[in-house]
Amino acid sequence: MNAPATLRPPGRLASIHDAITRFGFYCSGACLAAIVLSYCYEVVSRYFFAAPTTWASSLVSYLLCYTVFLAMPELTRDRIHIFISIVLDQMPVRAATLLQHGAYVIAALACLAAAWFCSEATWTQYVRGISTVNEWPAPKWLLSIAIPYGFLSTAIYFGRLAFDGQPYQSPEGI
Repeated sequence: MNAPATLRPPGRLASIHDAITRFGFYCSGACLAAIVLSYCYEVVSRYFFAAPTTWASSLVSYLLCYTVFLAMPELTRDRIHIFISIVLDQMPVRAATLLQHGAYVIAALACLAAAWFCSEATWTQYVRGISTVNEWPAPKWLLSIAIPYGFLSTAIYFGRLAFDGQPYQSPEGI
């Protein structure tokens, strides 16, 4: 099977966006590694030394947010986001292309709306000084900031996909 087709950047701004996205994806991987290491440490600490940590559970939940929302734009850029193609695969290429690009526009608008809503919530958390309520409190905005970034960056990629001029190609053929 061929590697998935990646979105071709139309210019310098898109190249910068792609570089930021790739960096975020690597950070997402680092967060995932930290989650695995902290859980392993917690298991060893708890069951072999009878000394459970007070921070591992909080760290995992904090990093999980970053893991998801830093990876999301890269998955969209590489067109490996979740995509159910059964209807498009049965259509002529021109009609499938129009429908797919229309779906990308709708996805971009939905992600923009989510980014707007989440950025307002994050700003409110910052202004009000809201912290998490667990054994390892942290300012909520520091955790939430990844959410509007992920949605905004993903919205930009869906917009780029919608107007890239590429004809529909089934994910099986990519």
